[in-house]
Amino acid sequence: MKKIINRYSYEELAAAAMSVEATQEDIDALGEWFESYGRVYWNGEYYDIDGSHSLRPVYSEPDENDCCEIISYRLG
Repeated sequence: MKKIINRYSYEELAAAAMSVEATQEDIDALGEWFESYGRVYWNGEYYDIDGSHSLRPVYSEPDENDCCEIISYRLG
């Protein structure tokens, strides 16, 4: 089931992504939230969640135009 992502869903998405039962879907939903609403937390490499956790995009291999897509996110 796809998570509902809107401006007000950060707390719910962050709690799900950082829980011990988190799935990759939970982590990716938090990444989608940051892409849409949390660009101020981007430092050029990762999103700073709370000063002690980070969320890094995982990119696809470059295509013929040397472009990559975000395929998932990884918590750190």
